[in-house]
Amino acid sequence: MKGNEVGSPLHPVRSVWTGLTEEDRAAFEAASSLIRAAGIATKRIDDILRPSGLTFARFEVVLLLSWARGGAMSLGRMQHRLLIHQAAVTNLVDRLEKDGLVRRVPHPSDRRTTLAVITEVGRKVVAPAVRDIAEQLRLGIDDEQAVEVFELVQQLRRSAGEIT
Repeated sequence: MKGNEVGSPLHPVRSVWTGLTEEDRAAFEAASSLIRAAGIATKRIDDILRPSGLTFARFEVVLLLSWARGGAMSLGRMQHRLLIHQAAVTNLVDRLEKDGLVRRVPHPSDRRTTLAVITEVGRKVVAPAVRDIAEQLRLGIDDEQAVEVFELVQQLRRSAGEIT
């Protein structure tokens, strides 16, 4: 469904498209569709993770820490990697720390910096959560289409300088 079709969430903006190029309209539709699809996927992942007491946002933090050298990362670097506000990082780490999945420690050489470190309990939730998402997440597209979507999003991320 194109954005100018009745029933599309973009249909109401059709009137402001007068004078825009087809390329401009396509870019707007693509960005809007990506944002909506991300919201749908996030909600589905939240639903999958709910029985384990995680949300997608909390899962992202423990997953990121599980990949980090020594299982530790500064809260500032975490903000940059997760592309969220510093207050959101603090809130997520607070909740994960309360649940025993991460702990805060001072940086060994920079007193201004606090590190979040994944705990053994946190490490134990990562693999089952990944497995649950992989087994249960249904996006309504086949594997070949999923690969295409992944490749297109990677291209977008590269063009934005987020990845190389």
